[in-house]
Amino acid sequence: MRQKIRKGLLTYSAILFPLLFFFLSPFIIVMSALHGIINGSAVIFGLLLLFSVFGSRLFCGWLCPGGALQEQVSNINSRPWNSRWRNASKYIIWIVWLTFIIFLWCRRFPLKVNFFYMSEVNLFIVIIYFIVATLIYACALLTGKRGMCHSICWMAPFMVLGEKIADFLHIPRFRLTADGNACISCKKCNKQCPMSLDVHGMVKSGQMDSTECISCLECVDCCPKGAIACGIKRTNSSG
Repeated sequence: MRQKIRKGLLTYSAILFPLLFFFLSPFIIVMSALHGIINGSAVIFGLLLLFSVFGSRLFCGWLCPGGALQEQVSNINSRPWNSRWRNASKYIIWIVWLTFIIFLWCRRFPLKVNFFYMSEVNLFIVIIYFIVATLIYACALLTGKRGMCHSICWMAPFMVLGEKIADFLHIPRFRLTADGNACISCKKCNKQCPMSLDVHGMVKSGQMDSTECISCLECVDCCPKGAIACGIKRTNSSG
């Protein structure tokens, strides 16, 4: 039942993606910064950072329209994602992108806040939306399950940073826990994980923290022995 709710929410977010794009766009925030404006995207990215301090990457697993598109693509290409870059590419892209935005803001200081800046629909925005949506689709189609999340996502690093802040400050946050003794090594968790993680290995080691985990809870719901649980905890622990 829980996964039906999750997939229903993702489907709804995908339907709304043309509207949500204005507030999740990696391009519109740059154009806004170029004119000294803090727009909706900047506000939303900041809120996602704050939310992830206690909510980890629940947004990615339950509400992200880009993730919803990729999970639809997995019906075509269900190959586990794998790359020599080991997820590093998105952090390199994010650092360059965010540094450029901050540079533009500094040049245009003092800044103005306009949440709905560039939110009007015109041919230019439609083209940008088409390019971004196609990039998300093609990335998952060519590289495997949630390939865009692993390789080029501009939103995931904000939430990973939030998780790191929570752990550094010992703030309880949403996370998985496991009882390795209950595991029967059926590896259903590995097959169900949309991020292609070695969940079975994580369960056996008792270390369930992963920066690539999107808190979708597929592994929790498919485990026949209930070896995986979730909740708000300060540090990861087995059992």
